[in-house]
Amino acid sequence: MKNNPLDQLYEEHKIIAESEKRILDLNETWTSDPAQFKSSVENMLRFFQEYADGLHHRKEEEYLFPALINHPAFTLQEMIREFENHHDEFRNYIACIKEELNKQRWEAAYKLLRSYSLDLRDHIAAENEELFVLAENLLDENELEEMYFRFRDLEMELGDKKLAELEGMLRL
Repeated sequence: MKNNPLDQLYEEHKIIAESEKRILDLNETWTSDPAQFKSSVENMLRFFQEYADGLHHRKEEEYLFPALINHPAFTLQEMIREFENHHDEFRNYIACIKEELNKQRWEAAYKLLRSYSLDLRDHIAAENEELFVLAENLLDENELEEMYFRFRDLEMELGDKKLAELEGMLRL
């Protein structure tokens, strides 16, 4: 299939997963350069808010999840609720990390960021291995192609330049 939206979601997961190494590299850097640590974490939080949540999770919540929930053969509504709850938890993590940064509690901010990263890794694995496989099997080619173009509309709303900037943020 030429225009498969699930390929986009898999690729976005790869980009998001690159954050784990960057997070590990930040461990204890606050001891030698707290300002640089804070700046690096704020940059990562921006990536998570604008790319992981603002684009990727938005695609799932606005298009993929409803397509599955409304599919007559789909009976795992609880699975969708669980993924939506994960997204909410990730937003909460970001708020808590920001709060710790503002209070200059570097180690606490890092521990939360590390927990976020581990939970995100598990979430990505579950979506890749369960949700996306299920979607591929349930949705027909026309439904998937329509979703692909809806995804592209969201990307165009963001803008190619901004999208490229966000995708490159963790590859520095």
